[in-house]
Amino acid sequence: MESDKKINNLPQTVERALDILEAFLDSNGALGITELSRRVNLNKSTTYRIIQALRKRGYINQDSQTNKYCLGYKILKIAYISLNKNKLREIARKYLEELSKKTSHTVQLTVLEGNEVVYIDQVEGTDIFQLRLQIGNRGPLHCTAAGKCILAFLEEGELEGIIHRCHLTRLTEKTITSVGHLRKELRVIKRVGFSFCDREYDNHLRSIGAPITGMESKVIGAVVLTAPSNRIKIKEVPYFGNMVKETGIKISAEMGG
Repeated sequence: MESDKKINNLPQTVERALDILEAFLDSNGALGITELSRRVNLNKSTTYRIIQALRKRGYINQDSQTNKYCLGYKILKIAYISLNKNKLREIARKYLEELSKKTSHTVQLTVLEGNEVVYIDQVEGTDIFQLRLQIGNRGPLHCTAAGKCILAFLEEGELEGIIHRCHLTRLTEKTITSVGHLRKELRVIKRVGFSFCDREYDNHLRSIGAPITGMESKVIGAVVLTAPSNRIKIKEVPYFGNMVKETGIKISAEMGG
């Protein structure tokens, strides 16, 4: 019964937490418990409990001198990611189309989300072969051109955290399953500026990826050229790689990278 009661109260608790967060939108500064409880029409004890839960998750910060509260880094991070995903797709579209037209191959736009890449846009090639991918599809980091190139340009601390969480699952005979091998390849990618995936995710595909950076040169996504393995020959990888890298640089410039 107690569990059912908590579940039934959950929507109301969520609404109250959102009310508290939204109270800061009309404030020019930090707020104390008394002012917050008045603004959201809750008693002080309830307001305090919700504030502490939000503070624990990083949505609220407390000033150690005044003991007042303000919006935390997590809110800023969510807003930043949301704005940049939408802006990234809008800015990148013309460059994806340009690269696809030059190469006749499919070009994709991806971002990092957790331990995976998410495909947020695609321009299909004019070649006979058409790679049909649903926007929102996800892919692993260790065996896709997008994933490897994003990993290569992450800050060291973030890279280490992801590598420790990732399972290097074998999907084809060419999939990298050794952390040591992956690290070695990431160093090469960072040096040359683009990644190459040779039938590591799909037995019939080859892909080339380049990073997209934003403010403070942080990697925010990747642009990827994908085609059947017989349409991208090994000797052509540097040629296509430089084209993809140049596309990533153009998009990055408009994203503040």
